[in-house]
Amino acid sequence: MIRNYFLVALRNLVRNKSASFIKIISLSVGMICFTIISLFVYHELSYDKFHKNPERVFRIVKDFVNEDGTRLPDATTPPALAVFLQKDIPEVEHVTRVFPGWGRKYLFQYADKRFFEERVYRVDSSFFDVFTFPFVKGDAKVSFKELNSVLLTETSARKYFGNDDPMGKIMSTDVGDLMVTGILKDLPQNSHFHFDFLISIRKIGGNIDADWGFYNFYTYVRLKPQASPLAFQSKLQPLFKKYQPDNDNQYYAQALTDIHLKSKLKWELGTNGDYSYVRILSTIALFTILLAAINYVNLVTAQSARRAKEIGVRKVSGAVKSVLVKQFLIESLIMATVATVISVAVVESILPLFADLFNSTLSFFDPQNINVLLMVLGVGLATGILAGLYPAFYLSSFQPVKVLKGSLTGFGGDSFLRKGLVTFQFVISTVLIIGTVVISGQVSFIRNKKLGFSKDNILLIHNARGLSNRNALLMEIKKSSGVINAGAADGVLGGQNWTSSVRAKDHDNSLLLNFLSIDYDFLEVMGVNFLQGRNFSRNTQADSAATILNMTAVKDLGINEDEVIGSQINEGSDENPEYYTVIGVIDDFHFTSFHDPIKPFGFFLIEPRVNTLFVKINTENLTGSIAEIQNVWTKLVPDRPFEFTFQDEQVAKLYASEVKFQTLFTNFTYVAIIIACLGLFGLSAYTAQQRTKEIGIRKVLGASVFGITQLLSKEFLKLVLLGVAISIPIAWYAMHEWLQNFTYHVELSAWMFIGSSVAAIFIALLTVSFQSIKAAVADPVDSLRNE
Repeated sequence: MIRNYFLVALRNLVRNKSASFIKIISLSVGMICFTIISLFVYHELSYDKFHKNPERVFRIVKDFVNEDGTRLPDATTPPALAVFLQKDIPEVEHVTRVFPGWGRKYLFQYADKRFFEERVYRVDSSFFDVFTFPFVKGDAKVSFKELNSVLLTETSARKYFGNDDPMGKIMSTDVGDLMVTGILKDLPQNSHFHFDFLISIRKIGGNIDADWGFYNFYTYVRLKPQASPLAFQSKLQPLFKKYQPDNDNQYYAQALTDIHLKSKLKWELGTNGDYSYVRILSTIALFTILLAAINYVNLVTAQSARRAKEIGVRKVSGAVKSVLVKQFLIESLIMATVATVISVAVVESILPLFADLFNSTLSFFDPQNINVLLMVLGVGLATGILAGLYPAFYLSSFQPVKVLKGSLTGFGGDSFLRKGLVTFQFVISTVLIIGTVVISGQVSFIRNKKLGFSKDNILLIHNARGLSNRNALLMEIKKSSGVINAGAADGVLGGQNWTSSVRAKDHDNSLLLNFLSIDYDFLEVMGVNFLQGRNFSRNTQADSAATILNMTAVKDLGINEDEVIGSQINEGSDENPEYYTVIGVIDDFHFTSFHDPIKPFGFFLIEPRVNTLFVKINTENLTGSIAEIQNVWTKLVPDRPFEFTFQDEQVAKLYASEVKFQTLFTNFTYVAIIIACLGLFGLSAYTAQQRTKEIGIRKVLGASVFGITQLLSKEFLKLVLLGVAISIPIAWYAMHEWLQNFTYHVELSAWMFIGSSVAAIFIALLTVSFQSIKAAVADPVDSLRNE
């Protein structure tokens, strides 16, 4: 019996080649889209879950609280916090601190291998009590037994030691000689932070265990097995107030597995994802499967008349309804299985193309993704069953007497359903088209909006920390033919900067000021706009105790704009004030993403702290200019590698997630439109086929090609127009909510909706018209020959 089901199913699929092709391709395209998004979503949701019992691990973070009640969420904590978490909170099993390089590059050397390394973390010996990064060699319990220990990842070990065993070897570094005591597996891509080397946090020096003011550490805890996270959370703020009663900062805990998608704090250890994007893409994945299933239901029910006589004969011959239901479900499952196999093969072959977009190399056959493969196979089969249920019960319910009399045409009770499904398809498609237009407009707005400083043609040269001949180096670089100007700072606009609590003298307002330490030429290189006052001057010795503020800082400090030049701010405590005189006010500039409002920013002339050179270059001979600068560096700094990036690359990182989201959203919108058009194409082809004789008669009676095309297209166009009308308010609400995530964004305008609607209508009309025109130009003799 089963064999007979399959033979009949295959015979029907082959007999209706064009319809079967559209069904399979539609399901395949939908499954490909669903599969790619599923891999991406699963990867995003898997961050940090590879650790043992990750639900027991939390990161402690805090909000800086200003006197006006405003908060600045920040991921860093003082080092003393960890000591008292372990001592005073019984729910805590282990605590560890992490101190990253903060942009510093460490010099590592073994034999003739010598490199500057940035991904060097200092950690407590309890690091592996909280995190379970697997060892290749060594033991977590004794790896940091000695202060001068270093742990390497597999890749770092090969970089310095090749195939030799690194264990026990001594590496020379600029923080002393270190002995290799362990080799770790390379960190998984789905870790929220990444390192290449681990050294002891004790090498920082000083009594960090009692320091509550050094906000440069990350604190993680592992709770005891039966501990309540809520109880632990409730004890954090009282603990802090116990030891820092005069400090209003607010402390709280983040679940380790929430950090990647749900944390957007200042000083994150890595580039985090966005949970809202994951939800939106997941919705698109479900819609694409739904659209493909709708196509299947529409095409099967539309072809009901063609199968009616077969069903009538089989019923007269004794076939019961359950047998016919099984027959049609098997046909549906065969098509769904073929589509699923095609989708898996296609996705696996094209996944490398998505590596840069996903920041990860994904594969079905990675052990971590085997669950995705099983889910995709399950969804494929479920789609086949669910998509086939209605056609199966609908077709098997035909009454054999009516069928064999020829009174059933296939356009009866299912017509309303088909119209509703077509309308629904174009509701989804138009919403996605509008979404693509709005998202693209926002990304374009971000890319083109003036930031308030120059980002183009500025070379950032790293490794300049602590150079004794930095001024001489800058002088020589400025002499290079392709260099316009050069300066230096201890951070990057759009990247690393520092914060400090400041108060204007004789004013009550205090605020958390973002700031950079710079040299005399930095602001000129960056092209900021001075509203009042002047830049730092080499001819004014007092500028070593001066500052330049942005307009937001002036307003938030409560300083009168007419009196700001010459006013003073206190960067120290009331007992030990450190006053800086305001000598200039610059226009506000965007140094964070467009999600956040512009915050107070200041610049201080502290040349010894600078670590990055900013070189404005002429792009007429970019390669030659960089080579000339490199020659100067090699001559004056022979012991350090020449490493550089560009300022515009740093700015691009601020909206990298939006660009990625735009690319994904746009591509999957195309997929949804293709699926909708395939269904419309199939339905219009079948409608034209069913009305072949009517069209022939109309042509014989003098109907024009345009008139017949209009006749065949009119019904579908009405459905598309209805779908577009329904989609507009849905899209407006969805995009309005999405734009609220940005402080600075485009405004929703009528042209976005009108243009998208016209595009949807044009696409639908083009799809339907192809079949309509084809039917209209056919020779009526062919259709009427048998009459």
